[in-house]
Amino acid sequence: MDIIKKILIFSFTLFISVYTQNIENYTYTSTDEIFANPERGFSAYRSEPITNGFISECKEENVSVIQRIYTIPEFINQPLSDEFLSLVRSDFSLARNGGMKLVIRFSYTDYQNGADAPLDIILTHINQLKPIFEENYDVIVYVEAGFIGAWGEWYYSSNGLNNTEDRRTVLFALLDALPIERDVVIRTPGYKKDIFESDVPLDFNEAFSGTYKSRTGAHNDCFLASATDYGTYDENDIEGDKDYLNLDNRFVPQGGETCTPSEYSGCENALIDLNRMHWSVLNKDYNATVIQNWENNGCLDEIKRRLGYRFSLISGSYTSVVKPGNEFSINLQLVNNGFASPFNPRNLEFVIRENLTHKRYRIKVDEDPRLWLSGDTVVVNITAGILPETPEGNYSLFLHLPDSIKTLHNLPEYAIRLANENVWEDSTGFNSLQHNFEINNSASGNLYTGTLFFELDEDSGSGTVSNIEIDGEFSDWAENLKLDISPNEEFTGDALNPNVDLEDMWITDDSEKLYISYSISGQFTQGYFYHVFFDTDNNTSTGFHFRGSYNGIDLMIENEMLWQYTGDGSNWSWNAIGVANSATNLVENNRIEMSIDKATLSNLGTNNTIGLVFNINDNDENVEDDFAPNNYEQIGFTYTYKITEIEENPNFNKPEKYKIDAYPNPFNGFIKINSNIDRNKIQRIAIYDVLGKEIHSFDKKDFINNQLVWNGKDKFNNSVGTGVYFFTIYTKEQVLSKKIIYLK
Repeated sequence: MDIIKKILIFSFTLFISVYTQNIENYTYTSTDEIFANPERGFSAYRSEPITNGFISECKEENVSVIQRIYTIPEFINQPLSDEFLSLVRSDFSLARNGGMKLVIRFSYTDYQNGADAPLDIILTHINQLKPIFEENYDVIVYVEAGFIGAWGEWYYSSNGLNNTEDRRTVLFALLDALPIERDVVIRTPGYKKDIFESDVPLDFNEAFSGTYKSRTGAHNDCFLASATDYGTYDENDIEGDKDYLNLDNRFVPQGGETCTPSEYSGCENALIDLNRMHWSVLNKDYNATVIQNWENNGCLDEIKRRLGYRFSLISGSYTSVVKPGNEFSINLQLVNNGFASPFNPRNLEFVIRENLTHKRYRIKVDEDPRLWLSGDTVVVNITAGILPETPEGNYSLFLHLPDSIKTLHNLPEYAIRLANENVWEDSTGFNSLQHNFEINNSASGNLYTGTLFFELDEDSGSGTVSNIEIDGEFSDWAENLKLDISPNEEFTGDALNPNVDLEDMWITDDSEKLYISYSISGQFTQGYFYHVFFDTDNNTSTGFHFRGSYNGIDLMIENEMLWQYTGDGSNWSWNAIGVANSATNLVENNRIEMSIDKATLSNLGTNNTIGLVFNINDNDENVEDDFAPNNYEQIGFTYTYKITEIEENPNFNKPEKYKIDAYPNPFNGFIKINSNIDRNKIQRIAIYDVLGKEIHSFDKKDFINNQLVWNGKDKFNNSVGTGVYFFTIYTKEQVLSKKIIYLK
């Protein structure tokens, strides 16, 4: 395989058929716009607790990554305190609420001759941090190894830890403390070669396999400071180290900072080395002179655009008219013009959305965008199915590259934006493919017989009951829509009184009710007025304009009471029409959740789109009320809810959906593999390595109570090597496969 330039072709069909259908072709226009994308770009340095104000400053500069440095000399001889651990948790929470991610590092001194901690203390600290990492890895970009020596860069050590054995111990402890989906970066390629006793860089077989080596990246904290980047590269083999990183960094992160101007730090060298070593993250705050010189000499904007990945659509061809139950074709071409590629797991999904009701249907493609390497042209070919029960109508097609972790999947701040004109939808994180098509029962085409169907998004409605319960327990809101998203997101600190300071707003619905939740910085206080205003007819010329609101308010929730506006638009006149079901203070004492019947909205003339404004009034003329959105006089939140239900087609035999689960995964020793498939339908069970070689096979009689145990041995009863394997079940209708990782 050509490692410099290649074309990736992804095909997701169970069989090949020749057919004729309507196809529309598109050519896309790229853009030079500078914008934020997750887990890449210039980072913001932070050595103090994170605040919402700091996050706001980052967003104004299109920064999505904060480098959070913890210098902790007070703990060189003792465990981390509960107070400090709470501070770390708070930083993660604020980052998540603000749509940011963190690069983190821990060290004990900023002085070359300063004291670091003994190895046993370091390992104690890592063990204390492990549960925090596990709870918050969704907003960790990667971890800089740290802990040893000045700045945690591993060169100095008052405890003599600057040797390969102790560096290896710290690295492996950090990798064990992090979930397998996250990497640790270390200061020089020489350290990695020594630790793994190999000068062979990662290749496609080992990439993303979960091994320690595949999870160890690089950070260079003296980029372009000298010929060797102040010791980053071996002075006797500079080009060899750069060649190593050129290959290794295709699959792991490269981050760091400049540290001093030099004859090497100009634009020409910067662009060459950033591209050659596949840089993803670079400190924007240091060295200021180097970065200013890049701006003066005209390369800074290019660096801002190209750090990390930068995907741009080239062309696309899509089905224009399709009958429910038939095949839908997607063929698109895109290019990665970034210096690097994504290194953390990320989904490739396609969404179709009905233009009137906004019902969404989605497919998740079993492919890895991390393999869309720098300079690659990628061709994506997909044939999927439209469910027979999908309503007729006009639909739009979107590409979605969301975070793979459930807590962030639906948050647009964590989805990848493509570098094209007029494709980004900031309210959803979708990229419009600018294709509108029709689902029509009279359309021609081939019946789809595969298993990759556009399934209805649960949060866009199926006519079923929502998973939300109005009980003061807010964990059931994780999968639902956040209203205050860029560019109209609500930040804390914009009200003098924290008890009236709005933080975030959430909304969802089912076939009967609309559900709303929001939080404040302080606590709910008796005697205050908590308002949710509704523009039920989505008409700004009707209703009451509270404090000059853009929306014309037709319905109000004030505390728990529902009020219908009865005035002429100029006066405060309301009629009580009921009570909103609500709950507060049961779990989080700063959050409320509530629901109202859709019938109430319908009776007020709502079709299915409403405007919303939030407000808290503390009856204190010296304290301004807080509104959300902040610019409520120019805009309001908008939400479109479901108005119809989907009926199943009783004549359609949809393929049964089976799944395979494995635990523990990765494993050492034994792994339990479970599947909901009927044993009588199984024809064959086998385990393969990444090259497709059969390692072991099982009789279906071994599949007892929907479970099978593998001991990590091949067909000759020899232990297999560390790596990725595929557990595969064959039935007459389909093939199921699960990636499992064995670690010795």
